[in-house]
Amino acid sequence: MRTANKPTAVATLLGAALLTACGSSPTPTAALATTAASATTAASATTAASATPTATLATTAASATTAASATPTATLATTAASATTAAPATTGAAPATGMATTALAGAGPAPTAASGCMPTGSGVPAGAASKQVIDVDGDGRRDTGWLSSDGTTFGITTASGTTFSVPIELAGGGPRKVLVEDTDGHGTIAALASDGRTVELLLVHNCGLFPATNAQGAHYEFDLGFRGTGTGVGCSQITGTPTRSLVGLNVHLNAAGLPDSIHRTQVILGATTARNGATDTIPTEGNPAATQSGSTISCGDLTLNRDGVTERN
Repeated sequence: MRTANKPTAVATLLGAALLTACGSSPTPTAALATTAASATTAASATTAASATPTATLATTAASATTAASATPTATLATTAASATTAAPATTGAAPATGMATTALAGAGPAPTAASGCMPTGSGVPAGAASKQVIDVDGDGRRDTGWLSSDGTTFGITTASGTTFSVPIELAGGGPRKVLVEDTDGHGTIAALASDGRTVELLLVHNCGLFPATNAQGAHYEFDLGFRGTGTGVGCSQITGTPTRSLVGLNVHLNAAGLPDSIHRTQVILGATTARNGATDTIPTEGNPAATQSGSTISCGDLTLNRDGVTERN
């Protein structure tokens, strides 16, 4: 068991949305359903200094996805009163795709398609919880994600023998879970670390793992319903954008307190940065499966509860 981390001054994503390719969350098992007219919402990141309007998330148009498992209701981003949110980008802005090649401190040599990352590090630590995840270095072999025995460090050990890791800055007391995903289907790899209250965004770049930062330099995080600014995280194509991207989701309630739509916000990823992009809203009234998909953490057919690495009790 770990000692609870002190709260971090974070940036959080506001979001809402139905995902076309995403959905695993802290709510009961949800089937991701998206309509042809839908798009995905994007979440907003916040800093401790100032607040900007929260961004929203959208769901995909034209796909129906089932969420294999569920976790407690998730929400994105922080409230306007808490810290600052990254200013949304112009609607229609395209997300970054592919693996960037800029060298960064802490990153290893860029992977090659044939051999992946060069072998470095000592592998999965003793006592760590581990699970096979997607191929993160492009060599065609599945890699291994792991959480340290105290749940404070997440790392990836590739099939080629490279190990890289990063501390998790989450203050919630729930067990940590991490889902590794290809956000756009073109090799833009992210890891979503959750404690059931907040999702911290981590990015894989050139055989290294980095916390994503917003425009103000603070950690980019999604709220999971505890600050009222988001409810889930997914991967969907927002209306007016050319491809699928990471999105923040926020389920909207009508005057009667019943869900009637999901607001989606595109999250545009750089090598180690994240900012809010295009947004849209899709109706979900009378569609429980679609509504529930807005309270999940997922990407494509991957869900946090089924495919994520879970901290040992």
